[in-house]
Amino acid sequence: MNRPLLNFSFAPQTTRPDRPRARAHGGGLVDLLLFGPDERSPETGEGPRHAAGEIWLSSCDGVGLSARATRAAGDACAQVFGDVFGDVFGDAFGDAFGGVLGGPVGRALPHWFDDLRRRLAGLFDAPACHAILAGSVAEAEILFDALTRAASPLPTVPVAAAPPERPEGGPPARVFPLRDRYGLALPMDEIDAEAARQVAEALASGADVALHLADCSETGLSGPSRACVARLEQDHPGRLTVLIDARQMRGDRETIAADLAGGRAVLLSGATFAGGPKGAAALLLPPALVARIGAFDLPDGLAARSAALDWPPDLRERRRGDFAALADLRLGLRWEAALAEFEAFFAIEPGLRAEIAAAFSREADRHLAASPFLKAADFRFAGDGAPVLLPILTFDERGRAIKADKLRRALANPAERAAPRAVRRRPVRLAAPVAIGARKALRLALGAPMVNDVAERLAEGRNFTEAFQPLADDLHETFALWGELAQDGF
Repeated sequence: MNRPLLNFSFAPQTTRPDRPRARAHGGGLVDLLLFGPDERSPETGEGPRHAAGEIWLSSCDGVGLSARATRAAGDACAQVFGDVFGDVFGDAFGDAFGGVLGGPVGRALPHWFDDLRRRLAGLFDAPACHAILAGSVAEAEILFDALTRAASPLPTVPVAAAPPERPEGGPPARVFPLRDRYGLALPMDEIDAEAARQVAEALASGADVALHLADCSETGLSGPSRACVARLEQDHPGRLTVLIDARQMRGDRETIAADLAGGRAVLLSGATFAGGPKGAAALLLPPALVARIGAFDLPDGLAARSAALDWPPDLRERRRGDFAALADLRLGLRWEAALAEFEAFFAIEPGLRAEIAAAFSREADRHLAASPFLKAADFRFAGDGAPVLLPILTFDERGRAIKADKLRRALANPAERAAPRAVRRRPVRLAAPVAIGARKALRLALGAPMVNDVAERLAEGRNFTEAFQPLADDLHETFALWGELAQDGF
C-alpha cells in the first residue's frame, strides 16, 4: 500500500503556543521532505532542487527552488513538525526538533491544511470555493473524474485536448486537437467546432460531459474558447461540468476568478509557473459543483494515497472508506513553497507584471531573430500580459533538426563539452521537449520566481532596466550557449 512518508494518523489536534521561536534553518531534512522519493508522486525523486548557480528557464516543467520558497518551506516545517513531535514525545523533544529545523513553531495539522486550502482559494478571491490537494496534476485529474461521476446520476465522459498539449496520465478522454499533423496551431474556430462535436457525441450516447479547457497547453496554446464553453453550458444546462486546466497558470488572474464565480472548477500546479517542488497540485471546486457531489469512492490507485487533510471537511465526510493517513506533510510543505511564490506574484501590481512579461518576451524575440539556428513554434493563449512560454525548435547549419533531448542535456552540462568557451557557461535548465508535429521543441518559460525577483529589486530602489538586467543576462547566456551547440551541430 502506498502511504505518505510518515503516517500522522496519531497527530495532535491542539497547539502549544508557548514553544520558543527556533533559531536556524536546517536544509537536510527539509530537502528530504520536499524532494525525496515519494510513492505518491514518483516525479519528485528526479525533480529539480535549488536554483543557485544555474539558469532556470523551465517553469512550464519545473524549476529549482528560490531562497524565498525554500525559506517558506523551512519555516512551515519547523512550525508544524515541532508541534507534532512535541505533543507526541514531549516538549523537550519538540523544542529540540524545532530548533534543528529553524523557524517559529506551534500550529496543529488540521489548522495548517485548512489554511493552505484557504490561501489557494484566496489567490482568486474565491473564499467559498473548496480546495483539494493532490500529489500530481494527473492525480488531480483523476480526482476530478471521480467527483464529477459522483455529481451525476449518468455516466460521465471527459473531453480534453489531445496529447501532447495535455500530458498523458489522467483519465481516458475523448480528445480534440490544438495543432494539425504538421505542428501548426489550428484556428480557434476549428478547435471550438471539434470540441463541440466531441461534447455532442458524448451527450448523445446518454452520458454527461466533463469538459477540460486548456487555459495554456504544454506548447502555449489554449482551447476551446471560453465563448464556446459558455454556449455549450447554455445549450446543455446541468449536463456539462467544466474544468479549467490552469496547470501552467499563464492566463490572467481575473479570468480564472471569473471562471470560479461562474461555476467552473480549476486545476492548479505548484510545480510549474509557481516554481514550487514537483509533487504539488490542487483542485478548486465552486460551491455549486460541491453541492451536487454525493457519496463517492476513490479509484483503487488513489484510495491508499489520498490523506484526510488533503480534503475540506464536508467532502472528506462524503468519501466511502478510510483514508490512508491523516496528513501528507510533504504535500503541505511543497504547497507552502509554491504559495510563497504565487502570493508574492499576485501582490505585484498587474501593470508591472505585464511589463516584466513583455520585457522578457522582447529579449527572447531579439535573441531568436539574431540566431539562424533557432525558431519559435507558433503559440498563443488568452490573457492580458500573460507570462511567456516559448516552444523553440533547433536546427544545425544544414537546416536539419537537432535532437531536443540530447541538446537539453548538453545545455544542462556545458562543462562536459570539449570546446573551452563552453566551460565558463553556467548550466541552463530548459523544460522537457514536447512534440510539435514530427519534431520536438525545447521550451523556454518565464516563471513567478523571476518576476518576483525583478519586483524585489525595483522595491529596493533600482530602476526597471537595472532590476530586469539579471534576467536579461540569463537570457543572453542561455541563447549564446544554445547557439554555440547548434552551430557545432551537436
